Amino acid sequence: MFRKIVSQLSFSPALVGQLSFYAKRLRKEQATRRLGLIFVAMALVVQSLVVFQAPEAANASSSNDFVPGGLGIGANRSLNNFLAPYDRNDRNLKDIFNYFGITREEITNTTFGYYTIGGKKSYGFENRAGSTTIEITDSNFTPVTTIYGRDQTIFGDPPSTKVYGYIGHSSKIGWFAIMQYCGNLITERFPDKPTPPAPANVVPSKSAINVTQGSIDATKTSAKANDVITYSVTAKNTGGTATTLDMKDSLADVLTFSSLTNNGGGTFNATQKTLTWPNVALAPGQTVTKSYTVRMNASLVTTKKDCEMNNLFMDKIITIPVGCTTPPAKIVVDKTSFNVSQGNVDATTVTAKESDKIVFTLTAENTGGTAKSFTFEDSLSDVLEYAKLADNGGGTFNEDTKKLSWPAITLEPGDKQTRTFAVQILSTIPATPQGISDPSSYDCKIENTFYDAYVVIPVTCATPKIIENVVTELPTTGPTENMIFAGIVLALVTFFYYRSKQLGTEIRLIRRDINGGTL
Repeated sequence: MFRKIVSQLSFSPALVGQLSFYAKRLRKEQATRRLGLIFVAMALVVQSLVVFQAPEAANASSSNDFVPGGLGIGANRSLNNFLAPYDRNDRNLKDIFNYFGITREEITNTTFGYYTIGGKKSYGFENRAGSTTIEITDSNFTPVTTIYGRDQTIFGDPPSTKVYGYIGHSSKIGWFAIMQYCGNLITERFPDKPTPPAPANVVPSKSAINVTQGSIDATKTSAKANDVITYSVTAKNTGGTATTLDMKDSLADVLTFSSLTNNGGGTFNATQKTLTWPNVALAPGQTVTKSYTVRMNASLVTTKKDCEMNNLFMDKIITIPVGCTTPPAKIVVDKTSFNVSQGNVDATTVTAKESDKIVFTLTAENTGGTAKSFTFEDSLSDVLEYAKLADNGGGTFNEDTKKLSWPAITLEPGDKQTRTFAVQILSTIPATPQGISDPSSYDCKIENTFYDAYVVIPVTCATPKIIENVVTELPTTGPTENMIFAGIVLALVTFFYYRSKQLGTEIRLIRRDINGGTL
């Protein structure tokens, strides 16, 4: 094409433009070929690297290896290639060698050489044919990993086959070796399974000394006012392993008669009334004792059922008699009521409606120091004016006296008992007038008294009862008031009479004008 254009230029100068176009196309073609040459050169360099690089073994590393990749070959071989992951406990190497009884010093004393596989046991992480499972535990006998051991001749290699590695001797397992190509352990026998020591067993004990009465056993004599008593709590580990525990002593009963004057380094919890020495370490055979001091109160009057200080430490309890006195019985009563039909609210705060159910709860508590007989008894005479007994709560209702009662009981010091019953407001609330001799009768309220505790519940009243409450009596009038009232009524009647008569007259006049044609 280029030749054709050049040959025709002398005859046709217009071909100069075509020649310039053709030159530009040629420059583009040269650039493309130059880029192709560069890529081919790079491909040859990569290919030469593949050709001249030495091939690696197909099994240079295995998940069965203790040290993936082994301990190095040639100039790269070093025992440090094993010690470094051993010190980091990679793959639990240190735990494994400790399990076999091989120390780090015994590992560093090994020498490089070879051994024959006859009578040797090899260990790895994979379970293969003929393997024996060995569960590795740490120093606390907690399982950390599992390895598998088997005879090295199991695949038919002759016993004289040589294997290279680091060879040493352990005082516990005897001859051992660490293979060069994988770091796996080799021994002449399987390890003995270690016997864990007996678990920790904490045996508690406790004592108390009355310092004021001559440092005698406080359990043998009655504590008196202001006596100083020293308690000692002891924990002994009779097991074979160490343990840690919180030494906790309960002082709830002790502090009924005394106060803590020296906590002995423990932490006192005022809410739970406990004294604690946390995280006390006990090695096998070790005994730890903690002591603290209390002082008896100046007054030993109590409402407890007995005059004793009972003190519990773990499962050990000691009892110290106390020379105390008890006050007489004191019965405290209380009464509550809830309107179940209106959302179980306090019945005294809402007005009871027809058919509402109200639950009463009677409570009696002995806050004194001696026992006393008590009878739950409630009068329902006022309640039953507007309600009926729906549930007697196990009590007995007397129709004559209108009393609900339960059998007599004995309230020990500190005892608290309750009784519950329910009433239902009548479906039609009576409009019976309020009583004259007893104004609290039919007064649109339920009044219920339990000894000196009482509740008052308002009740919805019928319309006549509302008028009765607003207008309690007619006004007082005499002859003058009556005459004035009668005169007013007469004037009103007369006015309306003449007014109606006038209207009738006006109507007739209008009709006449219409009929006469004048309107």
